[in-house]
Amino acid sequence: MSHLASNGKEDRLSIRTSADQKAVLAQAALARHMNVSQFVLQASLREAEQVIAAEAVVTVSAEEYRWLASLMDEASPTPHLREALKKTPVWDDRA
Repeated sequence: MSHLASNGKEDRLSIRTSADQKAVLAQAALARHMNVSQFVLQASLREAEQVIAAEAVVTVSAEEYRWLASLMDEASPTPHLREALKKTPVWDDRA
């Protein structure tokens, strides 16, 4: 889900920075033909989306994967679960 192209400007965000940091941001923004606000917003959103995506992925080693797969292979439904699966789900109840 990309928010980089959104133009809805409803909220304001302000940050404090040193003169040197602002100069670096201004130089980078100029190189991208943007103003500082546009550049900071675009760069911040890109980083935020990468962080969110990284949090959604779990990486495991081959050995860990085999261990997890073996747990799944060994799992079997309990009698209670088997009975629950026979019932019509509440979201599908057309009474």
